[in-house]
Parts: sequence; C-alpha cells; structure tokens
Amino acid sequence: MKALVTGAEGFIGRHLIELLKTEGYEVTASVACENDLECIVADKTIKCDVRRMDEVNDAVGASMPDVVYHLAAQSYPTVSWEQPQLTLEVNVLGTTNLYESILKHELHPIVICACSSAEYGLVTEKEVPVKETHKLEPLHPYGVSKVAQDLLTYQYFKNNGLKGVRARIFNTTGPGKVKDVVSDFAKRAAECESGKRKSLIHGNLQTRRDITDVRDQVRALHMCERAQYGEAYNLCSKKAYVIQDLLDKLVELTGKKIKTEQDPKLMRPTDEPIIMGDNSKLVKKTGWKPKFTIEQTLEDTLDYWRKKV
Repeated sequence: MKALVTGAEGFIGRHLIELLKTEGYEVTASVACENDLECIVADKTIKCDVRRMDEVNDAVGASMPDVVYHLAAQSYPTVSWEQPQLTLEVNVLGTTNLYESILKHELHPIVICACSSAEYGLVTEKEVPVKETHKLEPLHPYGVSKVAQDLLTYQYFKNNGLKGVRARIFNTTGPGKVKDVVSDFAKRAAECESGKRKSLIHGNLQTRRDITDVRDQVRALHMCERAQYGEAYNLCSKKAYVIQDLLDKLVELTGKKIKTEQDPKLMRPTDEPIIMGDNSKLVKKTGWKPKFTIEQTLEDTLDYWRKKV
C-alpha cells in the first residue's frame, strides 16, 4: 500500500507515519515548509503548500497513493481568530485542491479527511455524548473551515465517487504536542519543577474535554480505512475530563507544591462548557478502542517536557 500523508510535519502526522511504516506502507509525506523536509522519516518527502495547485499536483503525482491521509491544516482555533483568511485558504482551498488533483490524476484512493469536533460548536449537557448526526454550528473560523472540509469530502463522494471518510477528531494530546491544554500545563509544570517558572498559569478550568492519546488516535485514523465511504465518524474517547482535574494530576505528578493562578489573557471569548463525543459508530465499524489511560498520557507528556526544559 502506498500512502500520502499531507501536513506530515504536524503532531498527528509524525505519529501516523511511524504507525504506517510499522504496517509496511510506502509513505510519501508532504510538508508545507522546506525546513521540515529533513525532519520527517518517510520513504519520500515533498514540499507542498496545499494552497498551491501545482504543488498539490506534484505531491499526488509523485506518490500515486492507494490511501491519502489529509492532515494539512491551520489547526489552532486561537490562530483562526487572528488569521481567518489564512485558516480558510489552507483548510478549504487546500482540501479542494487535493480532491481536484486526485480527479485529474484519475486515481481512486481511500481519503481519510481529518475533520474536527469543533464543527459541532456549543453542545449542552443533555446533548452529550454528541453523535455524528448533531447539527454543525461552529463557534470560530477554524470550526467553520472544518465544516467546509467535512462537507467537501461528502460532496466529492456523492458527485465524483471519492472514497472519502470524514474523521471528526476530538481533542488529541500526548508527547510532542504543543499549544493544547495538556501540553501547556505539562510544560509549565516541568518549568515550575525545575525552578524556571514561579507559578503555573491557566485559563478556564471548569470546562470538560474529551481527550484521546495521539497513539490511540492514529490507530483510529488508520482503522478508518475500513470505514464506509462518505460517512462521518467521531474519533474520541467518549470520556470528558474536567480541566481542573488534569491540572491537579499534573501538579501531583511533579511531587512538588506548585502555585497555580489564572491569567486573563488565556480566557477565550467563547468556550464550550463540554466537548464529549460518542464513538459508538467508529467502534462498531472498525473495532477500535483506546489503549492509553489519561494518567499514562499525562505522565508521558510531562516526561517529554521534563527532557525539553
């Protein structure tokens, strides 16, 4: 099997390539910047800004894939507030370019499109765990761009026979992640532990999040090759963790008394009280189940940052 992984320089992409290589795949990795070409362990690495049709054509033509994992994206909600145009260009135009290139090359790969739980927007306590049939009402430009990716995948399936699967990924973390709540807390805890930081700052601690270890998440993505084309699947743990509890556990893992304090700059204009998905559809279709506990994920992430700081 030949696989093309777009956005391979990202957190999930690196872990996915490692998994695919162990499964015997011939992997072509596309990265947005030339600086990342030497950092990816794949059979072939190609520079590809998905906003550029010529570069997308080069990546698809060079890989001639049996399966495409489309991970290339501007993936931070906070950045999407500051740069909505960039977010829409990369995520929406980039996805369109990829699908058009596949058609141009007359290929018929399985396409796993990395969509997002951010598509659902505000979900009430009565509506969780949220199912794939829930209305899509995102709260930021990033979420809007992911709805567009999701529906483009469906449209190309219906109109062009694209073997697309819409993988709605919920919060994913683990060793190597940056700019998410677990990673930020773990990094700050390691800095406090080493004496480089006096206190551990945080934002809203009352929200609850469905969090999956990246090593489980890439298995779920890989198993989406068995999923039904055109369908959407929640990739999640079906458990919601209170952010306060995650912070407390990380502090406990340091074995030290660490001062914590809220930073107003870390408070978002809108923040979903709870994000928790129903993974029953994925489990029934593929047999996937998470293997890593949240405790193991926190410990491994803290150890990662200990080595860094």
